[in-house]
Amino acid sequence: MSFANFPLLWLFGARNNILIWATNWSFATFNIFHRHVARVATLQAVAHTVLYIVIYARTGKWWKFLNKAYILWGIVGTVVMVLLLVSSLDRIRIVSYEFFLITHIAFSGNEYWQYLWPSVAVWIFDRLLRLVRLVYCNLHVEMFARTRMVSSTSWMTYDEVADVIRLEISLRRQRFRLKPGDYFFLYQPFRWTGWESHPFTVGAWTQDGNPAPNPSISRASEYSADTSHLPLLADTAPENNNLDASDGESKGGSEYSGSIMTFWIRPYDGWTQKLRQQCLKAKSQPINSTILIEGPYGHQVPVWEYDSMLMIVGGTGIASAVPYLHDHIRRSAGDRNAPQRRTRIQDIELVWTTKQAAFVGDIAHQELKPLLARSDFKASFYSTMRHAHSSRANELDDLGYSIISGRPYLQPLIMSRACDASSAGISLLIFVCGPVSMANEARRATQLAMQHGHRGIKYAEDSFNW
Repeated sequence: MSFANFPLLWLFGARNNILIWATNWSFATFNIFHRHVARVATLQAVAHTVLYIVIYARTGKWWKFLNKAYILWGIVGTVVMVLLLVSSLDRIRIVSYEFFLITHIAFSGNEYWQYLWPSVAVWIFDRLLRLVRLVYCNLHVEMFARTRMVSSTSWMTYDEVADVIRLEISLRRQRFRLKPGDYFFLYQPFRWTGWESHPFTVGAWTQDGNPAPNPSISRASEYSADTSHLPLLADTAPENNNLDASDGESKGGSEYSGSIMTFWIRPYDGWTQKLRQQCLKAKSQPINSTILIEGPYGHQVPVWEYDSMLMIVGGTGIASAVPYLHDHIRRSAGDRNAPQRRTRIQDIELVWTTKQAAFVGDIAHQELKPLLARSDFKASFYSTMRHAHSSRANELDDLGYSIISGRPYLQPLIMSRACDASSAGISLLIFVCGPVSMANEARRATQLAMQHGHRGIKYAEDSFNW
């Protein structure tokens, strides 16, 4: 019975899950199923192993028991599965699952292989599609160009005050249309661990030669860097190599030779910390680094179906909110690049809490700038770092906004918005992307509002981490 759960275990944990395509559910939802199936399979394996040990202990046939390879390696696999439940590290969990599968295939008897082949098929299917996505996203063949094989290019900068890496990837030919909620797995292949991949949400993008409402382009004027080695910047920059991302235009108009995707990465340990070190060595200049993308994955929330929206985000969770805000601008303005369905949203409130005020200042003057002047949008910015000070954060005064020190109280905020929506007879969407504590608080507050009779509200959550 434990083996019978393995195909579901691998299917629910795979990126390329056919059930995601069939149901349009998010990967986070199937990841919850994946964990529950793993717990059930582990309990079944433990029960099976314990019963076998008891049976052989009563018969006294220990030598026969230890000579059976499938029993010996079954015990090893059971122990590994138990350790997986104790461990909370995703990377260890994935590696151990694969080790468990390989050892069972290698050491079990042939009569048990039929239980594992479905899992092997799911694993191979997922890996093959990952490879196809990598090639499809990063390599492009141009039949009549001087260089027939072209690949994606990337550059990144690190803001020490904001403690955020801005990674921008240029696609010479983009074969897919991005939408809010999309994320990619990023690879840095020319490393000892180049097979590792890390998921990040696309915070902003330009597409098909048309910039976003406020295109996300590295502010090269801050670095006084020579951008001739960056193909996209060299083609679109003015003669003095300075770009101003706030006005969204450069010499020669607002068209680009390709599409740009922007990611905001908070460096912690491991790979992101190594990216930070690479940026620091460049001394505040944009650096090239070979970054491959795999995707897009993700689930889009139909926010345009609601009359009002409250967005609560924390830290780099702003990457989930910005695409929906830009999409709202396109839909409400009837942009030719906007989807056919117009939006019902009458007002949007953004509540963003982050540690560094400088991060707020950076995003507010670039990606959020076209929204701050709109009558249907308002925002509250919070900084949790004491004595946080930044010249860019102070510039919010010119935009009519300020950064509040501390954290917002979500329960009265959500209850107030729910009461207003009920009084006006309109629908309200509460969109959350942030740390677990923030999401839990927002979820409890939404539940409390619904218990008080405010039924016209909907809660949607974008996973901050897995």
